Amino acid sequence: MIDQAALRLTAAQMRDQFDLAEDEAAALQIASGGWVSFARAAIDAVESSGRGLLEIVSSSALADFVVAHTDEFSLSLSPADQRALGVLSLLDGFDDDVAEIALEVAFEQWPEPLRADVPTVLLRLQISGAVISGPGGTPWHVPVLVAAWARKALTESTPDGEAETAESSLAEALTAQVELSGSTDALLLDNAVVLARRTRQWRLLDRLFLTCGYPIFYLFPRSSIPAFARLPAPALRAVPELEEITAVATMAHDALLSRDPGSEVGFPETARACVARLTAPGASHVKYTVQPDQGDSEDESQQIEEIGTSMRFHAVMNEMARLGNAGEHRTAAESGASWTASGVARRSRRVVRLQASIHSVLAEEPGRALALLRSIEDEVKEEAAPGDFLPPAVIAWSALASYLAGDQERADAELAEFALFDDPPFVQEQTFRSAALVVQAYRSLDALNLVDVEAVVRRMRDYPDMGELWYHVPIIERKLFQLVATSRSALLRSEESINVHAYRAASDRRIESLVASRIGMLISLGQLHRAETLLESVSGPHGIGQVLQARGELAAGRNGAAVRIAEAQYYENHICTRDRAELTGIKAAALLRLGDKEEALNSFAELLELSVLVGSLLPVVQMPIVERRELLRASADKPVWQKIARIISPSAGDELNVESTPEALIGRLGSLGAAVVGVVDFPTLGHREMVLLESLGRGASVAEIAHDLRLVQGTVKNNLSSLYRKLGVNSRDAAVARARSLGYLDAGGV
Repeated sequence: MIDQAALRLTAAQMRDQFDLAEDEAAALQIASGGWVSFARAAIDAVESSGRGLLEIVSSSALADFVVAHTDEFSLSLSPADQRALGVLSLLDGFDDDVAEIALEVAFEQWPEPLRADVPTVLLRLQISGAVISGPGGTPWHVPVLVAAWARKALTESTPDGEAETAESSLAEALTAQVELSGSTDALLLDNAVVLARRTRQWRLLDRLFLTCGYPIFYLFPRSSIPAFARLPAPALRAVPELEEITAVATMAHDALLSRDPGSEVGFPETARACVARLTAPGASHVKYTVQPDQGDSEDESQQIEEIGTSMRFHAVMNEMARLGNAGEHRTAAESGASWTASGVARRSRRVVRLQASIHSVLAEEPGRALALLRSIEDEVKEEAAPGDFLPPAVIAWSALASYLAGDQERADAELAEFALFDDPPFVQEQTFRSAALVVQAYRSLDALNLVDVEAVVRRMRDYPDMGELWYHVPIIERKLFQLVATSRSALLRSEESINVHAYRAASDRRIESLVASRIGMLISLGQLHRAETLLESVSGPHGIGQVLQARGELAAGRNGAAVRIAEAQYYENHICTRDRAELTGIKAAALLRLGDKEEALNSFAELLELSVLVGSLLPVVQMPIVERRELLRASADKPVWQKIARIISPSAGDELNVESTPEALIGRLGSLGAAVVGVVDFPTLGHREMVLLESLGRGASVAEIAHDLRLVQGTVKNNLSSLYRKLGVNSRDAAVARARSLGYLDAGGV
């Protein structure tokens, strides 16, 4: 037997023997494992092919070419070890765990005599020099030229097709192991994606992506981006869901190739920024859209069940998207919540749960959304990858669901945690940013941090994908303008600018929310007729309708009616704590106007306690300013002010903070909403008077009005005089202006 040790050389020895440069000798020594016969074959290939040595020894394909054209070398290994080496040569690098997975899969297909103990086989191959480790403790690998020989030997020593079957089985086994792993091992993932691409198992690529999501491209960029880039047409026909993914990978691949090699920014960071940009709102297609019918649904379900978990994942995501597009968010949430496919990767389950919770929020069921989110939040945070959308999405939607459920304390806690995770760039940022912006705006509004509210509203207006949460924007804007406007004309101009949102809401409940918001603005403008007309469209036992009715009565000076509504509705089940606070404030103002100051002070004290409970000062500042100021001054000695001060965030800067004195707080609370109309001399007009007003609004003359109404001009003049007295004016133009200010003319949309 030939002494194998004598056939292995160091890089220096190869340099001298083959007359090579230092870098060529080092590369050849690594590629050949030091084996002279392998090195000589590479040198011969350089002479016969005209290729450079460094090019040949750095390419697996060229190494296969070298080995295919020579039979001058081999390693003295047993048949079992040689087969094992052939399997390991399919891997780019491995540790003991990856090698064990690969060899166990191979052993299952081999005859009993060829099976062996995996650790023992690995040890023999390492001792023989057929398996080596790179410098600095890098993973074990088979030198590229040795690997080419081992793959050739494996193909020649196994029945037709068995080597290809072994490679496909290995790809499947590694993919399954990636899916089961709690944290993805780089060696495992790298080999899985490379093998899946090489064996053209497109469904495995899909499963690997579902396991890692877009972070796969910046956590494991050197293997995953080339594996997913430029997938061929057959792959996209077999797995349509890969179309967007390969587009992103291809663009990332091209961008990274053009990257400045001397850049101080690391390759993974560059890849993360690139993928975030390519998946930003408006940069890519929505992944889960309604798919065309493919025949009988029962047959399709059967096919899905047979194909595997990734297809079932896509099926449930597409079904939720279809139902959501149809406005059936509750059914969509039920579909996602009930999905419990066995063997599915943890990330796929989390994505489905997140999507189901989003549909629950959109279906006005925040409690169900919170239950779904709590089932995944801990594991999502524990396994958070930088830049991944899942952790911030779970937190942001939890914050919004908590706020909508009336749990402001939890919403604040979630927002504080969200700030810790909000570290751009993110992939698919649109999955959470809209929810975060909405709850941030509401909580800043509650704390009267109006500078913050204005900044967030600008972000929402500029954000390209607010999705179905867009309708919160005009609601927040109206509340903001009611607080900051310094004149009635400014308040009116703001209302007109907000109307560009019009009716884009998909559900009746959202339209009602927009209508309620508009009614509140009209009441603040003193346009009570228009407000009363719109209030008739707010149906059902919703607390906001009762609050608006009481607020309208207060603005019309019908104080006794306002008190009766507030007292009658206070204990109703459909009234939430925030609505109770608003009703209590309305009652306090009405009682003060009626002269019952003691009861007004008692109600105001209750209002302050309720405001602390809901963590919002809006119920206080929505009171009419005159009565509000008087009750604030009379309540300056109440101990509740220390609690109220804690509602105000330090981010309010020099306006308010937790160290504010009661006097400073009272001054601030008494200054907001100065342009809101506190009480209106609101005349009740009959049908004939409304007809006259509409005619005046059109600019009709007395003669034209008389002709239209079939009256004599004298009667029309008398009726107009009576109308002017009711409106408190003495001219046509003043009557039209007064009617418009009261909402009798020029009703607008939402």
